[in-house]
Amino acid sequence: MEESKSKEFIQMIRALWNEQKKREVLYLEALKKDGMAPFRRMLSQGHVSAVLFQKEIRAVYDYFKCFLNDKELADQNQIMSHASLQLLESANGKEEVASCLKKIEAVSLQLYKSVRHYLDREPEAQRLMDEHLTRTSEFYEMLCKLESGTQRSYGLTAAA
Repeated sequence: MEESKSKEFIQMIRALWNEQKKREVLYLEALKKDGMAPFRRMLSQGHVSAVLFQKEIRAVYDYFKCFLNDKELADQNQIMSHASLQLLESANGKEEVASCLKKIEAVSLQLYKSVRHYLDREPEAQRLMDEHLTRTSEFYEMLCKLESGTQRSYGLTAAA
């Protein structure tokens, strides 16, 4: 990967890791809210997938010889997560919680799509990102249905 493309990739993968960290925090907070029983399973799976995706993104990041534990990354993430957390805390009911989580999933989807084109010559990393994209799309679709108030039994695959 050429130098300029490498720097762009590093920024994108950091942003993606930050979004997954934000997802982890928000899904966990959503689980703590009252009245979430009907979609507690989906929230739990969203939280677990965020944790798993962070680990897998870190592996891709490390593969490209990047160091993910820098202080800048953690500080930036705390600021962004705090704003999203405030939105979630003020949400009332399943529909508003779903709307808040859907916004986070939409950002994650865009980042996955942006990262994909940097991985043309890395089929294993691209496959992993495609799996994340597919899984995140499933969460986004379910949250769209919950936001609009249509409730059905949501089935998710066990592996993220």
